[in-house]
Amino acid sequence: MSFHRLFAIARKEFHHVTRDARTLFLVTIAPALLLLVLAYVFSFDADNFKLIVLDQDRTSLSRQYIADLTSDGAFRAVAYVERYEEIDAWLQAGRAQVALVIPPGMAATLQAFRSAPVQAILDGVDVIATAQIMNQLDARTYAFALARLPTGNVRAPGLLGARIQVRYNPPLKSLYSIVPGLMAVVLYMPALALSLSLTREKELGSFEGLASTPIRGLEYLFGKTLTYVGFGLISTLPAVLVSAFWFRVPFRGNLWVFLALTTCYFLASFGLSQMVAGLVKNQQTVMLIMIMVFFVPSFFLAGLILPVDTSSPGAQLAAYSLPVTHFIFISRGVFLKGLDLADLIAPTLALLTLGGSTLALSLILFRKWVD
Repeated sequence: MSFHRLFAIARKEFHHVTRDARTLFLVTIAPALLLLVLAYVFSFDADNFKLIVLDQDRTSLSRQYIADLTSDGAFRAVAYVERYEEIDAWLQAGRAQVALVIPPGMAATLQAFRSAPVQAILDGVDVIATAQIMNQLDARTYAFALARLPTGNVRAPGLLGARIQVRYNPPLKSLYSIVPGLMAVVLYMPALALSLSLTREKELGSFEGLASTPIRGLEYLFGKTLTYVGFGLISTLPAVLVSAFWFRVPFRGNLWVFLALTTCYFLASFGLSQMVAGLVKNQQTVMLIMIMVFFVPSFFLAGLILPVDTSSPGAQLAAYSLPVTHFIFISRGVFLKGLDLADLIAPTLALLTLGGSTLALSLILFRKWVD
């Protein structure tokens, strides 16, 4: 292998990318913009719930409970009703999502250290929002009651519950999970650009000129890979900035470790794109295959939205044959847990294995002639 010819291909591809605005956009800016859009599409967070209150207790304690519940804006009291029968009208019209009924005598019951339940009535139309309302109401009500206990009294009847601690995503925001996972999906763009570049040269006939030179398949494919790895790492930086500063996702790991592991991910995804490009001859076909076989399944098979299906060997094989499955684990681990390279050996080796095998198949499929 001649490094001179390899770098000549890399230099040629660099000039091609920088002179083609569409390709340059695809491999540098598109991942960050796609991350920005998809994060909102797949975000299930809701933090502005409209609340109506029927306060039958009318004590300072019941008013303090409502004030604590609505203090951070997650719940917004839009009205105080006087009769129970008014609740249905508010819920049916969609002017409120939850009605809170505080029974008479709540303050006296709570001050006697007895259970003092309140009633929450939800419309239930939006299942995801309803689940979040239930969880937040339960947690905030328990915290309010617990704060009223005397110091050291932790066994008051009806007030003792499971003490749950969430280590790496305390607010339980879906964005904190979705955004690092989406990093793996949007960083498929450089791989798509590489496959389009390979098939474009076949369509336009420029590959005929390369076929008449002493350049070998290894030099040709690795030269292109080297260029797109560089542009891919450039596209990673704005995606990380969007995640950390726009969506406020905590980045607890080492940026250099993340870039090194992203390079492994690029090698695996580029191997797949080169393998596909070696089997087809036009850009439309290769784009369709990349989107339908690798891009779309990444949302549903790789553990982005739902956990990886381990119920059958076939489902596991489909999931773990995708590089995105391994990089989702890496990205979430670096972002949220601050994992280092030593903690991510298994997914890194999986990416290197996928990359090595697909790049080898790409070389086997490569033919230095034209039909």
